[in-house]
Amino acid sequence: MINLIDFEFELELIPFIEDGDFRTLKLPELTEEERFLVDPIVAPTSGLRIQILDNIETEGKKKYVLRNRKLFLFLRAFKAISQKYKEMKEGKNLKILIVTDNRPSKQILLQYCSQIFAYEGYEIYHQTDMPGESKISAPYGAASVVLFEDINLIIVLTASHNDLSWNGVKFYIDYPIPLSGDLFKEIADKALKLEEIKFDPNFKPFLIDAEQKNNDYVISLLSKVLELNNLRGKNIVIWPYLGKARGIVNLFNRLGANVILIEEEINPPNPIKVLREDKLQQVMESEDSDIALLLDADRDRIALYVKQNGEYYYYIPNEIYSAMHNILANAFHKKIINVRTIPSDLRGDHTSFINILTGVGYKHLGLILYFLLGIEVDQSKVDTAILYYEDENKDLIKIDNAAPLKQKLFELIKKNNLLEEDFLIVMWEESGGHTLNILNISKDEKTGALRFETKFPIIADKYPVPALVIITELISRGYKISDSIDWSIKGINRTISAIDEEKVKIMNNFGKNDGKTIKINNKQYKVSALSDNNNKVDLYQLKSNDSTLYFRPSGTGPEVRFYIFGNRDTHLKEIKAVYDYVKINYS
Repeated sequence: MINLIDFEFELELIPFIEDGDFRTLKLPELTEEERFLVDPIVAPTSGLRIQILDNIETEGKKKYVLRNRKLFLFLRAFKAISQKYKEMKEGKNLKILIVTDNRPSKQILLQYCSQIFAYEGYEIYHQTDMPGESKISAPYGAASVVLFEDINLIIVLTASHNDLSWNGVKFYIDYPIPLSGDLFKEIADKALKLEEIKFDPNFKPFLIDAEQKNNDYVISLLSKVLELNNLRGKNIVIWPYLGKARGIVNLFNRLGANVILIEEEINPPNPIKVLREDKLQQVMESEDSDIALLLDADRDRIALYVKQNGEYYYYIPNEIYSAMHNILANAFHKKIINVRTIPSDLRGDHTSFINILTGVGYKHLGLILYFLLGIEVDQSKVDTAILYYEDENKDLIKIDNAAPLKQKLFELIKKNNLLEEDFLIVMWEESGGHTLNILNISKDEKTGALRFETKFPIIADKYPVPALVIITELISRGYKISDSIDWSIKGINRTISAIDEEKVKIMNNFGKNDGKTIKINNKQYKVSALSDNNNKVDLYQLKSNDSTLYFRPSGTGPEVRFYIFGNRDTHLKEIKAVYDYVKINYS
C-alpha cells in the first residue's frame, strides 16, 4: 500500500528557448526504442501509454524522476493530435477539454499539453478543480465529447490500472470511441516527424463541470432502467485506489447513499489484482456496510466486495456483469442485446435476446452500437474490427457491415412480437469496461422499414458507472451475485511477458494450428483463429469438451493475455498448462 506523499517528484530540466511570450523546444532525434513507443508494432487500444517515470530509492527515500526524453514523447503526441485535428476541422471550432487522473505526472502533462494546444490557437477547457488541476475519470472524459455539443476534442491523461510510474494519452475526436485504424497511424506518423514544438505558457483555461454533466446523464439514463429506491440511506464503502473518485462519490451522494471513502492509495491501482481484505472488513464492520466498490485510477476497471449472510465475497467484472444481466433479464424481463468481447464471461449469454461477440476493446464494441443506429463509421475502423453474432445454433457469423446484423435482429423482434419493447444494449469486456443504452424500434411511415433509435447520447467507449449503480441497487434489494451465475464454471485471465516482437512471433507461429486439434497435458483442443475484417488474426480460441480458452496480444502492456472458462476445480491447472505450452513452443 502506498501514499503518494511518501514519494518525492523530480522533473529533469527542459531546455526551452524563450521566444517573447512563447517558448520553443528543439526535439532530439528519436532512438529506435522511442520510435516504437510512439508507433508500436502492436497498436495500443486507446492511445499512447508508456512508463514515463523512473522509480528511484536511495537511503530509504523514494523518488519519481521524469526524464526529458520520456516527456518529449508525450509532447510529440500532443502536437501531432493538434495538427491532425486542425486539418480535419480546417482550423475551425478549435476547442479542447483536457483532463487527468491522479498520477504523479498529471500536472506536468496537463500544463504542457494545454500550452501546446493554446499556441496552436485552441480554446483550452479544464474540469473545475484545484488550481492547476483538471481531474475527472476517463469514462466521463470520453463521454464529454458528446455531452458538450461545442467541444469535439477530448484528451484524457491516464494509464488506467498500470503502475503509478506509467502515464498515457487517450483522445477522442467527435465521438466517444477509441481511435484506431488509419487516423491513429496518421497521428503517430506526424509525431515521429516533429523537429520542434512551441508553447504558450500564458494560456488561461476555461473551467467547466463535466463531472456534473455526466452525473446528470447517468441519472437520466438509469431512470429508464430501474428505480433506485434502495440506495437511499445505504452505507456504501468506495475505495478508489488512487485519488478520491469525486464524480462517483458525488453521484452516490445525490442518489441518497451514505458514502464512506477509503483514501489509502495502492500501487498499482488495480482492484482486479490487488485486494486488501483486512482493511475492507475493518471499515465495513465499523461503518455497518455490506458493500464496497473498488475502482482503478481512471474508474473503468471495477470490483466488488460484498457481505451477505455473514460471509464476504469478492467479485470481478466478468462475474458482476454476467450476474447483473441475468438478474435484469430474469427478474425484470429486460430484453438484452449482449455485446461482449470474445474473452468475456459466457455465463450470461443464455438470458440475452442476442449475443454479439467482438474483438477486445471498445474500438470493436462501439462499432456495433453505431451499426445498429445507422451512424456512418470510418471504413478503416470496420476493416480492423473483429465482429461476430451468434446464430440459433451458437455458430459465430462474421460481420463486416450493419445489414446482416440488423436483418437478424429485426427477424427476431418480429418473430417474438417485440416492436414496442425497450431493448437494453450492453457493451462490455472482462477487464471492467461496461456501457449501456436503451434502443427503441421505430417504423418508417412510408416504407414500413424498421430502425433502431435512442433518446440518449451515444457513448461507445467504457462507461461503467450506470452498471455500477445498478448492481449496487440490486445487491441492496437482496439479489445475490453468487446465486445468479453458474459457479461450476470459472473464468479467469493470466498473462505471460512479451515485448511487441515476441507478441507478433507468438501469434504468427501459432497460426499453423488454425482449424486443427492439438493436445496439451493430455487434453484435446480444437483451435480457431478469430480475425478482423482484413483477415488479420487477433485472437485464438482453444475449445475442449468442457472448457474454452483464448489468448491475444495485450494492447496496453508487454504481455500476452490468456483467458479460460472451465471447470471450477481444474481451471487454474488447465490455463497454466496452456500458457506454458504456448510460451515454450511458439515464443
